[in-house]
Amino acid sequence: MFRRRVPLSFIHRTREYFWPRAGFRRALTYLWHRLARMPGSHSAIAAGFASGVAVSFLPLNGLHFLLAALLAWMVRGNILASALGTFVGNPWTFPPMWLASYWLGRLMLGEGADHGAQALEFSAVFHALWHGIRHLDMPHLVENVWPVWWPMFVGGIPLAVLSWFAFYLPIRRAMVGYHHVRGLRRLEKLAARARQQQAVEEQAAAVKEREQ
Repeated sequence: MFRRRVPLSFIHRTREYFWPRAGFRRALTYLWHRLARMPGSHSAIAAGFASGVAVSFLPLNGLHFLLAALLAWMVRGNILASALGTFVGNPWTFPPMWLASYWLGRLMLGEGADHGAQALEFSAVFHALWHGIRHLDMPHLVENVWPVWWPMFVGGIPLAVLSWFAFYLPIRRAMVGYHHVRGLRRLEKLAARARQQQAVEEQAAAVKEREQ
């Protein structure tokens, strides 16, 4: 369902991820049509998509697809829709999401939100994380990564819950309206075909009467 006919190279996939060639507006429209045309109930699809959005607030990059599928299964949501929902977390949205979760986490832990938010530098954190993983240096990770990761995780949980409801209700309502409009259009097409068929039959009957 999500595969292209002609697979993109790694460089093209990376470029499309950061800056879609068709533009963000068209990419969002494509995403919406993919979501709206999925098989399943409105509630299941909305719950699945909201699950993908929710886990994007957690600092567990690399596990978002798996966590989204697990959460969607727990709330009886659509697994494929949860995969689409994780695309809300992307290089353009992650910085404010991480900053918000870190700020809220420090506030919840009583560590002082203002100072922590100003001192947070993503580049330094990623460098420390890469160094610790590459050299299997656990003390380095505990000293330089844990003080940032733990507040982000703590603050990400309430933001995940809020985002789930913030996306579930509007998407479910939008899908109901979308399918209602599609149903009306389908009925209009059927009615037009019926009128056309009736006109053809009447014309054929008129021709038959003349011949008699």
